[in-house]
Amino acid sequence: MKAKIALLSLALVVAFVAALVTAKRSPVFQALRGNWDFAKSATRDTGTYYRLKVKLSYKGEAQNFDIVVGCDVRQTNYMDGGRTVEVGLTPSVFGRRMSDGKGLVVRPPRECRGETTENGEVPPDLLPVVVVYDDADTLAFGTAYLSDDAYESPLSVLQFGGATIERADRAAFDQFRSEQHNLVSRSSYHMSNGVAALKEHGLPPARVPMGLGCFGYARFRLAGVRKERVHDVWPADRPQFWKPVNPEEQEAIDPLLYGRPMQTDHEDAVSVPSYRVLYELEFDVPDKGLSRRHPLKWGKGDRAVTPSYYPDMTSWSALPWPNDPAQRAEALSSEGTNVGASIDFRNGATRGFGYCMSLPRALAPTFTQHLRLLRKHLVDAIEVQDRSSDWGFERPLIVERDEFMFKPFVFSLSSVRGDV
Repeated sequence: MKAKIALLSLALVVAFVAALVTAKRSPVFQALRGNWDFAKSATRDTGTYYRLKVKLSYKGEAQNFDIVVGCDVRQTNYMDGGRTVEVGLTPSVFGRRMSDGKGLVVRPPRECRGETTENGEVPPDLLPVVVVYDDADTLAFGTAYLSDDAYESPLSVLQFGGATIERADRAAFDQFRSEQHNLVSRSSYHMSNGVAALKEHGLPPARVPMGLGCFGYARFRLAGVRKERVHDVWPADRPQFWKPVNPEEQEAIDPLLYGRPMQTDHEDAVSVPSYRVLYELEFDVPDKGLSRRHPLKWGKGDRAVTPSYYPDMTSWSALPWPNDPAQRAEALSSEGTNVGASIDFRNGATRGFGYCMSLPRALAPTFTQHLRLLRKHLVDAIEVQDRSSDWGFERPLIVERDEFMFKPFVFSLSSVRGDV
């Protein structure tokens, strides 16, 4: 009997010692002792993942993308006692360098609830935002392809062959991150949101912040009663481009009245209710993907009509734009004529494009000084007639004779809590 008790006691001692050793190895035990360096890391996967495939050709050379995107990827690190980090859309932008020094960047749409091409929750003619940056080293200024018009343009260097979304998992995400290099650096991406964003992520400043803000105007044809009303308020000296300056003129032109018929400036355009085109001017366009010129049947109801987009130099930069990429980056932050809008129209040749550039707050801490300056607006370097004192940096609705209307839009390639 005594032998059995002795053996049992020995077993209990061994079990206790083993439990103690295990406990001492646990992050909690080590944390209580102040040994924060002991635990390496722990990861809890609460994210969702998808694979975006985009078929592109750059100057005749295939440049297909296979991007695995993570949504709400959650990771907790114990090594230094840091707080839990939950990252939104990652990568929010993904790019690669071209052989001629340009940068080709794709902005994945946000499909974080299991939407795929196969299950029918992603349109079969998905068109993500794609940007060609003038300089892969700075990514300060780029030309965005916003519709079929851009890809069909003589100015295009890209051909689009379709895009699909498939399911993916964390393993595919980790493999993608380890095998494919993203041209976009974290410093460049977060610097566009200012110094505070860099400090929040513990990042050094980039030489030039990435051009994430994309600017343009959508041009609509005036017709019927609306054209007659605009003709009545057209200034007596009949300027080519002019800006409404009072409530009567604004009411005659503004497309925001729900259901008002609108037409794009295409020759074969038909009138549609304004709500079918206006959503395409919203800030979250990159999350949804772009509408098509002739959309395929998908979902219930009528799909949105693609506006005729034209790029805007905006800010205080004006045409002619420097040819050298480095000079373009410098011009973005330079002092000079305060320009509200500078539409690169070229008699319609630039239809389908937008311009993406570094945001003023990241480049010029003193940009608020421009709020105190009178500004002008330009279309192909032709000054827009403005019969009022125009201050600040907002871009106005612009009318072309009594035939067309330019409505401004802006969106960002970044995403909420996004990263690269």
